[in-house]
Amino acid sequence: MPTVITAIASSETEGFIAGTLFAQGWSVVFRAIDWESLERYIHANQEAAQGALLLFASDLPGISKAKIDLIGAKIRQTIGFSIGQQQSSDFMELHEVPKSATDLVSLVRGFVRAPMVRGVNTPQRTARKACVIAVGSAGSYTGCTTLAINLAMELSLLEKSTLLIEGNYRAPSIAAYLAMRNINSDAPWKTIAPDFSLTEIDQEHAGTIDEFMDRAAAEFDYIIIDLGSISGLSNRLTDRRWTSTMTTWCCDQADELMIISRADQLGAHRLAQVIELLQSTSVRAKLSFVMNMKSPGKRGESEDAKFLSTTTALKPIRIRSIAKDSRAIMAAEDEHATLVEINERSNLRKSIAELARELKS
Repeated sequence: MPTVITAIASSETEGFIAGTLFAQGWSVVFRAIDWESLERYIHANQEAAQGALLLFASDLPGISKAKIDLIGAKIRQTIGFSIGQQQSSDFMELHEVPKSATDLVSLVRGFVRAPMVRGVNTPQRTARKACVIAVGSAGSYTGCTTLAINLAMELSLLEKSTLLIEGNYRAPSIAAYLAMRNINSDAPWKTIAPDFSLTEIDQEHAGTIDEFMDRAAAEFDYIIIDLGSISGLSNRLTDRRWTSTMTTWCCDQADELMIISRADQLGAHRLAQVIELLQSTSVRAKLSFVMNMKSPGKRGESEDAKFLSTTTALKPIRIRSIAKDSRAIMAAEDEHATLVEINERSNLRKSIAELARELKS
């Protein structure tokens, strides 16, 4: 992550900005109180300044747009804020100070990922028809893709138009699971069942992800996104590579980030790592947790208790556990089909159908 230099006279605003970024793991290397002190620091620390992000405000004594433009070549990037009535026509690209830590972090991440893009205001979630649910995996082999596919199917059976998006760039699995090719041949999405469509976000779509998601959100009731593993989330949120665009969009714009974990010891360990990361990473999406493959009997009760104690600290909007059902999973994989098509009475299918009804209500 880039280091940060602040140049803001208001102690309250500077404290909020510096403290928020520090809590996210960013290093605040210098806090200028006037233009002269900022110039002295950059002149004496040229190598460090070249990799730093400068967050300045219009209230800084001695500041001007000409000076900012001149110093811009010596630092990595600049983000300006207007303080009170000190917004001047001399500054054309100042932002209002975000009202929440989440909005501030979202704004700064956007500059780090796309330094040539300059928006006037903090990106806001626009009103939309669709409910967007991103499904992420806390580790490997959690059943994240299986749950995403079947959750989308169950929502479509409730007569809700549903789009399933393959957003796992590292290990895309939906096409293989359903034995489908050329998912994007029927642009922008392929209809595979009544009220059920499928698409994949590739490098071509990644460059216009906002426009694509706006169009999808206007046409569907629900959008389910399979993100795959979300390990290393904080680094991916400031990553400029196209492979991180879907994860970043979901953290900033999705209605819900549903995190799937396994019930075994390794799964609990991976979940604890993800939760520790989320405790220091601001995301706008509301969090929920699903423990998959719960053991039967007393062992399952113990797994449930541990799962609840681990996840409740983040105040998720829902916590669920799903019992292990290897027979249903194997049958669905062999037939390249959803659970309802194989055995609508299986316990696993019933659990996911219940989750879909809860989302709908």
